[in-house]
Amino acid sequence: MSQRQAGSSLTAARELYLEVAEDPGRVRPLVVASWQRSIEYAVKSSEFDAPYLENPNLDTLLTRAALPIVDRLHEQLAGDPVSTMITDRDGVVLSRRLSHEGLTTRLNRVRLAPGHVYSERYVGTNGIGTALASGRPVLIVGSEHYVEALRDFQCAAVPIQHPTRRTLLGAFNLTTTRQGSARMLMALARSVAGQIESEIAAISSRRERALFQDYIEACSSVRPGPVLALNREVVMMNEQLSAAVAGQDHYALLDHAREIADDYRFEGTRSIALPSGRVAELRVSRCRREGTDAGAVFRVRLIGRPQPRSAAPVRRARTSLGLVGSAPQWLRAVAESEAAFTAGSWLRLVGEAGVGKTALIEAIHRSHGAERTLAMMEPPLSESHHAAQQWLDDVRGLLSEPSHVVVLRDVHLLSDHLRRRLTTLVAPLDRAVAGQLVMTSQPSAVGADDHLDYLCDASVEVPPIRHRYEDIDSLVRFFLRKYRPYGETTCSPEALATLQRCPWPENIRQIDSVIRSLVRRNAGRVIRTEDLPPECRVSSHKVLTAMEALERDAILRGLMERNSNVQRTAQDLGISRATMYRKMRRYGIVPSSLT
Repeated sequence: MSQRQAGSSLTAARELYLEVAEDPGRVRPLVVASWQRSIEYAVKSSEFDAPYLENPNLDTLLTRAALPIVDRLHEQLAGDPVSTMITDRDGVVLSRRLSHEGLTTRLNRVRLAPGHVYSERYVGTNGIGTALASGRPVLIVGSEHYVEALRDFQCAAVPIQHPTRRTLLGAFNLTTTRQGSARMLMALARSVAGQIESEIAAISSRRERALFQDYIEACSSVRPGPVLALNREVVMMNEQLSAAVAGQDHYALLDHAREIADDYRFEGTRSIALPSGRVAELRVSRCRREGTDAGAVFRVRLIGRPQPRSAAPVRRARTSLGLVGSAPQWLRAVAESEAAFTAGSWLRLVGEAGVGKTALIEAIHRSHGAERTLAMMEPPLSESHHAAQQWLDDVRGLLSEPSHVVVLRDVHLLSDHLRRRLTTLVAPLDRAVAGQLVMTSQPSAVGADDHLDYLCDASVEVPPIRHRYEDIDSLVRFFLRKYRPYGETTCSPEALATLQRCPWPENIRQIDSVIRSLVRRNAGRVIRTEDLPPECRVSSHKVLTAMEALERDAILRGLMERNSNVQRTAQDLGISRATMYRKMRRYGIVPSSLT
């Protein structure tokens, strides 16, 4: 916004305010600034629209701390026309307590009820929205409200922050129609908000103490070894671990550990490759107290020694196979797969869809097994008795010839019954005279293939692109050369930075698709940020269906055309703003990142 536009908006805000303010000589700057924001949001003072959000999250640290306190206060205020409310940081009303029937009707009439969004963006100046926008306690009285329908109310709201991180969690609000002492109302709101923040601190402390107790127990065991404990607020590691990992290994270990800790269903052990070339084996145990997950404790086993990134063996392996990438995790997966293949071992490659498992085995076969036939087999389209038997016969027939390398793709898609039949069929084969077996599967199947696991001599995890940040530049350049071999198309530094921030849920397959599309649509020599497709502007790791991808792209294009104006984009798409926000959260769309 230019200085002239800002001045014009401020003048308009003052003029509108002075029309309704009872005492024009005492207009508070905080209210004027809020009215200015309301005008910029295009809120209409004569209309009212507080969108409704279905199923807001009520199981949060804020609600666990606040609701018991608010319930006690509600009992003390019984009979008084005062409503107590808790909102999240977006202004969504999570809880409302009141005992006066008349006030209930009036609040419902203005949709000041659970599920409705009371941010300034929708409702203009009001206690909740203005407290969240300004980050300070706010009292909005009568005609200070921007929307006419709210001018019968008096609202005192106080932001609630996390006691240690100092991040905004939400707000506590008191609303009444009684024109009593504003100072007393504000004092009560401050007091209750302080109690809530104290309880949040106590809950966090209990969670941290529980995590610390489990961490100490792990460190005090007979053979503790390196230990790591973390949740979203705390990271603890013992001296053995801090001395063993440094630099990029340190950050990579924490990144993987956080990802594992966020997957509440995961229990057991996972091995990860570190940038130095070592492997970290993480055995996780959950710290659960009082019905909540307080964090995770990892016992860490470090395997191998740090290898220089320019080590000759790794460089030769990469060059001879013709594969793109220099990230240590990727080079380790390549080296281990190559070693297992050349040794004649039966091999399982584990990795997310699109990480390059098939490309890897094809490259290794070209380099070391060209005299043998590479046979790719997909899971049978049907597991009827006839189809399954035919598929099993084909597998056995190919493996009975030592001149074959048989790749069974996506074995995680096989049913338990077919996996057992495959194991029974293949296990008795004499590997000295049989073909070589390679299986690929996705990480969700790790530990589930009880029967097939025993068939393979080696298992290698192929890392996802989000763990190969340094390779995205190389992959983008590779696909640019592939689809425009005689051109000189490049990415601008800003476009490349955006591509490097993209989570790439479909991995290399998605990078290939994006670059191919860009080359076809863009005849210029430089790809700029505005040329990038909508899918590169999201933060979600979720792999979408075709219909979901179309919906996501429609929302992103609409937001970019409307300069990130959510309200107008929702109107263009014919959906409510609440639905729009729900879908934006689902697809990881952040409007501020689109401008």
